[in-house]
Amino acid sequence: MKSILRSLFVVAVAMFGLSVLASFANDVDVSRADKSFLQKAYQDSLAEIDAARLGLKSANADVKTFADRVAADLAKANAELKTLAGTKQVTLSENPSLIAEAKSTPLGVKSDESFDKAFAQTMIDNQKRAIDAFEKAASEGKDPDVKAFAAKILPTLKVHLSMAEELQSRIGK
Repeated sequence: MKSILRSLFVVAVAMFGLSVLASFANDVDVSRADKSFLQKAYQDSLAEIDAARLGLKSANADVKTFADRVAADLAKANAELKTLAGTKQVTLSENPSLIAEAKSTPLGVKSDESFDKAFAQTMIDNQKRAIDAFEKAASEGKDPDVKAFAAKILPTLKVHLSMAEELQSRIGK
């Protein structure tokens, strides 16, 4: 009886060890930098979508058009990012990062022309930060799928930056 219990104990310990190793093996598939990129890009994009939606309250048609485009493009990119993260077993937060969200918070208290100017500058700043992160992931990432995703989204981010700069030139700084 003791030998059977001892054997069962050894099997149970071995199975537990294998399950722990299997969970670590999933994390090994994606480097910490790639995992961090996916998580941060998703959260920052959520905050960017929220900021873009604030632009829809503007009386300026150009601001509204730009805001709508950014929100739609980023929602599409986030859907792809979420799928990629799922295949890599990377958990994503469904909330914007506090830092990214805080950068857009002042927009909520602005009105009219001051809002439009602050909105354009916020969007320029956000696009520049996103481009830097995506360029780094596209060139330095370890996982080929993460690199490909970053490279695929970069042109859209650069278009957003160009559009934001053009918007700013029309409405002023």
